[in-house]
Amino acid sequence: MESKAQELVSELDGLHQIFTVANQEELAETLRRVKADLVVAISFGMLVRQESLVLPKHGWINLHFSLLPKFRGAAPVQRAILAGENFSGVTVFALDEGMDTGAIYSTRELPIADMNSGAALEVMARIGSEAVLEAIELISKNSQPIAQRGEPTLAKKISPDELRISFDRKVDQIERQIRAFAPKPGAWAMFKGNRVKFLAAQVRPGANGSIGEVINVSPLLVAAKDGALLIGSLQEAGKRIMTSEEWARGVRLQVGEKFE
Repeated sequence: MESKAQELVSELDGLHQIFTVANQEELAETLRRVKADLVVAISFGMLVRQESLVLPKHGWINLHFSLLPKFRGAAPVQRAILAGENFSGVTVFALDEGMDTGAIYSTRELPIADMNSGAALEVMARIGSEAVLEAIELISKNSQPIAQRGEPTLAKKISPDELRISFDRKVDQIERQIRAFAPKPGAWAMFKGNRVKFLAAQVRPGANGSIGEVINVSPLLVAAKDGALLIGSLQEAGKRIMTSEEWARGVRLQVGEKFE
């Protein structure tokens, strides 16, 4: 038998309407006009004022891509990977005027140790829909959300400066940087004046070479501070994504050449 939440989704299928709002005033006016019972927010990009929060009968819930209170803010998946987290997940919480501070209805956990941000977000979208349906079910039963517990951390917006690879860092830090920004916007380095995005890499701690040096061509190994990175796929500016072996043949890469 379908749950109440699933029944509601079935009833709404095919009744989609799209509203675009540019500011807080337009948001409040739209909510008054549609007389919403509940608002589900996903990557809404606007802090919602109390005036709009109280308009829907059952308030707002928000799907966030971390296990709150960890990684509140704009880039939770990327920040979790950069921090070396083995697990992340999704949280559905009651939206309030703070930044991802509301009480929690439901969560789902996800191992992310070997994932890039693109893959993690795909899985989170799927398990997030399950968490949203669970939250709606709880709301339909008048269940109260639970206040967040633990030390909060901030997932600030990614800056362009964070995308450039510095090979004088430790290899595990660079590997996480590559995963965090793959497939978009992509962590990059320069080679002979061209920007090259690294999209997949593995750590090879025993390999030695000077910083940024190509120490093997096939497979492509690039030296860092305490080892090397085996590069799986990459993309030179203006070209398609390719394996490192394909790219190396195309540019006639030689051992001893360097990325900067």
